[in-house]
Amino acid sequence: MAQSPNPFDIAASDFPMTHPCCSRAFEIASAHLPEEDWEELQTLVENADTALLQFECFTLPDSDAIGFKILSTPWTDQHLGQYWGYDLSTLQALQAAEGFSEEAIRVLTLAAQAHVRFLVIDPNSNVLDGLPLFEC
Repeated sequence: MAQSPNPFDIAASDFPMTHPCCSRAFEIASAHLPEEDWEELQTLVENADTALLQFECFTLPDSDAIGFKILSTPWTDQHLGQYWGYDLSTLQALQAAEGFSEEAIRVLTLAAQAHVRFLVIDPNSNVLDGLPLFEC
């Protein structure tokens, strides 16, 4: 089965990085996660130990949004193996063991594979074309 193009790469292609110190940032709608996952994520980000998960997560004051600072991009077997000694499936298993849902891990992985440094998930944001939507 052929893999679909990464929606983060498609959206970023209109704004190519012009300097190696620049990082991509995206704000996407929480509708890209199932409602139950979104509710669990809001609690999880305040308590999760993300030291080994290749991201830091945070809440945004005065907002329902959740932010992620994604580390060690791109999340590929080759890149993670070179720098951390494990592959993507191991990283995803660590994230799942910490309580992150399959859909949240999928969204973070797509972002990380597209070299996104900051990802904000906000119920009041726009949807990203090509990324599945769930009823909330």
